[in-house]
Amino acid sequence: MRSVRFAAVVGAKPCQAENEVRELEMAGIDLLHVEVMDGHFVPNLGGGPDFVAALRATTELPIEVHLQIEQPDRYARAFIEAGADIVTVHLEAHHDVRKTIERIRSMGCRCGLALNPLTLLAKALKHLPRIHHLLLLSANPGPNQPLIPETLKKIAQAKSCREEGNFTCEIAVEGGVGQESLASVVIHGADRVVLESRLLHREDEDPLRELRAVADEANMGG
Repeated sequence: MRSVRFAAVVGAKPCQAENEVRELEMAGIDLLHVEVMDGHFVPNLGGGPDFVAALRATTELPIEVHLQIEQPDRYARAFIEAGADIVTVHLEAHHDVRKTIERIRSMGCRCGLALNPLTLLAKALKHLPRIHHLLLLSANPGPNQPLIPETLKKIAQAKSCREEGNFTCEIAVEGGVGQESLASVVIHGADRVVLESRLLHREDEDPLRELRAVADEANMGG
């Protein structure tokens, strides 16, 4: 049985990031997920190489940088040099996707390709052999957005395409995933789920263990 991995978004309050990372480490999170936004590709602003470098100095957890920016090819190197272990770029951004993927890989960094909720999976198929993971956004940009049910079909399609093509890329899902929707996301094929860190800061004794139990049960049933 495959084991679903969990990443947590960090950086909502940069001045508290070190404490947040410590809490996530204690909770047993698998990866840290940094949202980088330029105010153009998505409306918000956030993230930067200096923030990634600060995280790298405080933790040994893998750091994934999600570049929600118009020109990821111009800035990928800076984030890799700052300590990112995974750099994920958007298919919809203004760049030569193949060249950006090769540039990231040439620096010894793992590369991901992200798709917005309305982007057809077919547009990304030719890139699957060259990426380490496919990040499917399952909600619109912004905090506390609900999961879009139609994206579950895309997750299942990605799983089928990976199996048919004998690809090794991980299927990751981000957006609107909580305890209620986690099982559906896993059953449809998610290998990794990106969580908002607030889900791990509840008063429960061990909220991540509870989420892992839900994922394991969904795996057994799916």
